[in-house]
Amino acid sequence: MDELIKELKELEELVLQCMKCGTCQAHCPLYQKDLLESTVARGKISLIESVYEGRLENATKILKHLDYCILCGRCKENCPSGVKTDEIFLKAKAVLRKIEKLPSWGKAILKIVMEKPELLAKIAPLMHIGMKFGAKRVKNDIFKPILGSFSKRNVKQIAKKPFSKTHGGFHKAQNEKMEVYFYPGCAANFIFPEWGEGIISVLNHFGVSVYVPEVNKCCGIPAATLGELETYKKMVNENLDDINKRDCEYVITCCPTCQYALSEMGPKVTEKSPNKHFYDILMFLDEVLNVKFDVNLDEKFSLHTPCHYLSPKKANLKKHLEENIQGDFVVLENQSCCGFGGTFNMKKYDDSKAVGMSKAEEVKSKNVKKIFTPCPGCAMQLTDAIVEVGSQATVEHPIVYYAKELKNNAF
Repeated sequence: MDELIKELKELEELVLQCMKCGTCQAHCPLYQKDLLESTVARGKISLIESVYEGRLENATKILKHLDYCILCGRCKENCPSGVKTDEIFLKAKAVLRKIEKLPSWGKAILKIVMEKPELLAKIAPLMHIGMKFGAKRVKNDIFKPILGSFSKRNVKQIAKKPFSKTHGGFHKAQNEKMEVYFYPGCAANFIFPEWGEGIISVLNHFGVSVYVPEVNKCCGIPAATLGELETYKKMVNENLDDINKRDCEYVITCCPTCQYALSEMGPKVTEKSPNKHFYDILMFLDEVLNVKFDVNLDEKFSLHTPCHYLSPKKANLKKHLEENIQGDFVVLENQSCCGFGGTFNMKKYDDSKAVGMSKAEEVKSKNVKKIFTPCPGCAMQLTDAIVEVGSQATVEHPIVYYAKELKNNAF
């Protein structure tokens, strides 16, 4: 125990930057729901301090409070003192995980997702078939599982084949002017393969050749959020080794959390950095290729901005949508987190869903028919909530519409 307390005290330099002003209360989606001090960043930091200062003897008691966090990063983004809350919580959870081991379901998920990506790809077609028989179709490709803890959820159908299986390899563009590395991430690989197909199609159209890894290795962030920091480091190292050896300048992503895991938090925990620039696909189209689209919609649409979208780019996302998609654009009053948080949704589904439901209610009340978001996790969460409230809206990525526009205009 003394060694663990010593490890927690190593966080003191980061912890002392917190002035306990409470600004984080206004930005924490869970605090807005619960109004509990232990929920918000300030309260969690105080608990960590109380352990290494000897005011709380049972350190394991604080793990459940640290675990009750979406890790959306809104407290960090809005902290006037610049406290690196994400870094503090991930490292503290890793220390406390040495005392309270991960439950068996968590170990099983990590073992398959992190260590057996080839096996996961092989069983994906079986999961696709299994969903048809083990779930009720509620809307197009959205199902509600019949049994188990998933029976409360409205989930997207799993792809017949993973994107990395059908599109892994090099996709050379005519009149090639550059090459990029496209990191699809697990959600696009298994749930939204059409996002990846759209990215290849659009980039090839503009003379960009695309390399897709033939085996999609998880970015590791699920392990980090469960306190398994060594597994996270392993996944970051393996991905960055693969990325760094490719001869290109850019890495394209369609998941802000994957980008955060590999290019922002990853280098802090591994001391290995990518030798390429990471770009979300939409910002790459704007800032590197400087291309525009003219998509016209005849229905109300809106935008959900993911929490992990790089802060300086969040305003650009709305601007991007307004410049490329014409129609009745509705700005939602609720600009909060969707509540997904990856493993948080697995661990605390009811709390996770409660955060997303308020946004879904606004979507329904304003008769919005389409929500655009560049994050697959947010897309899954909002799809679940929107179906639950009885809205007819769909949640999609703009890249799918850009690919359709280019295809329709081809001659």
